[in-house]
Amino acid sequence: MKEKTAYLRGLMDGMKLPDDDNTKLFRAIADCLDALADEIETESARTDILEGEVEQINDDIDELDEVLGMLLEEEDEDESADEDSDWEDDFDYFTCPECGEIVPLNDEMLSEESDPICPNCNAKLFGDN
Repeated sequence: MKEKTAYLRGLMDGMKLPDDDNTKLFRAIADCLDALADEIETESARTDILEGEVEQINDDIDELDEVLGMLLEEEDEDESADEDSDWEDDFDYFTCPECGEIVPLNDEMLSEESDPICPNCNAKLFGDN
């Protein structure tokens, strides 16, 4: 655009136009076209910068998406591992009144007639020692 307005200005200068109202109008139009060409050039540069920034943002989003995908896969694997160890959920945990050891007992152990004992200090977990 700048080249075209420069060409028009050169044409006007080469034509040796008289210094009348028409020539003033043509020169004003050429000045306006120069200003528009400058604006277009500035906006084009800004657009190029913005396109580069948008491309960088898209790259960052893609990278974050990959990281999030890996984290979700790890979470799924952790949940699968937790599901594989469901046997832990079948226990109730009790604290030994003597030594403070935490003792896991399942329903079968609790339903037995004998009182459960602490594997650490052999004290009864419930009732008198």
